[in-house]
Amino acid sequence: METLRIAILTETLPPDSLKLQPWRYLGELARALQDAGHEASALTTEAGVPTWNGVRVDRHPDAIDFRSARRLHRLVETRGYDAGIVRLTAGLFFSLHREPGTPPSKGRLIGIFLRPLHNGWDLARRFLDPTLVPEIRLDLHHAGLYASRRLGTWADPPPYVNDYAFLWESDRATGISAGLPAGSCHVVRHPFDPFFLDRRGAGLGSRLSGAFGPVPRRVIFSGPPEATRGSRDVVQLPSVLPRDPPTQVVLLLRDGRFPAPVVKRKRIGVHEVLAVHGLITREELRAIYRTSHVAVFPYRFVRTGLPLVVLEAVAAGLPVVTTRIHPIRELEGRTGLVFARPRDPPDIARAIESAFDDAQRAAVVRKNDEWIRTTPDWSTVAKNFVSFVRR
Repeated sequence: METLRIAILTETLPPDSLKLQPWRYLGELARALQDAGHEASALTTEAGVPTWNGVRVDRHPDAIDFRSARRLHRLVETRGYDAGIVRLTAGLFFSLHREPGTPPSKGRLIGIFLRPLHNGWDLARRFLDPTLVPEIRLDLHHAGLYASRRLGTWADPPPYVNDYAFLWESDRATGISAGLPAGSCHVVRHPFDPFFLDRRGAGLGSRLSGAFGPVPRRVIFSGPPEATRGSRDVVQLPSVLPRDPPTQVVLLLRDGRFPAPVVKRKRIGVHEVLAVHGLITREELRAIYRTSHVAVFPYRFVRTGLPLVVLEAVAAGLPVVTTRIHPIRELEGRTGLVFARPRDPPDIARAIESAFDDAQRAAVVRKNDEWIRTTPDWSTVAKNFVSFVRR
């Protein structure tokens, strides 16, 4: 097998402790390419970082070269890579027409969409929602991607980007309708994390073992304390869930301001809200999932390609309730995910109750197991990207 030199192109490398999804995806992909026998590395402006996710780090100090598709492709050529993989942004699309010229003749540049391609109505609802105002700066790139499509910067672009990878069929269709060549657009589904697929018993450890005793029903939410995640709707669940039996509603609020988990409890009628503030380990999260009954992620707006918490909870064997918003709604009927209306705690509670029905729960678990079996793993994803290079 021919060994290829493939670089992950990223201007910055955030600290591992932040676990930001785009870099988690790129890091897992780099390691999978290396495990497949290829020479994988990360090309970045960061200094003093010899390795990242187990792969070599190459340094290129000129940040401006990471902000132009033409310059990125030139980097692939001049540094002798067979291919470079880059996360696509609005800025890169605007750069396609801002810097005309002859594309490099060697190497391939592969762009991957790790953010959903929202339509105008979704964005209008998001930016007009007063509860989401504090997070506007986190979602401006979605508006930028939408504007770049509407302004026609995707139509007939110079071929600096040779192939485009999407996590969703609907996003691929959006890209093609905006002008990307259909033959260069590919759907590569996001793998499940093998760590959470391990269904063996897991101990909580000393930090949280006292907080999670046996309860009749435990509904769990996990994620940063952001309104887009629907955490406010989760807090309202005890007011709309049936009184019998009592339910414990758990919020694992991943907040880096707390160096160690801080547990807070509150009674609301017969139900209990248990909030854990702070960063927890993957081992602790898997153990908590193994002691829970239903996971709920009532998103109001999705900023990542596929929220990892959904995949992690499904992999751990939990029924998952989520909301009909782009792009997750594409999975309704094709997986065991249970859907509810966003911003609607009573409907979310109804969906949770349905997941406790024995027959419904069995059907959910069966469909989720099939979803897991038919989803490619990281080695298959790596093969897909290699096939783009060898086209």
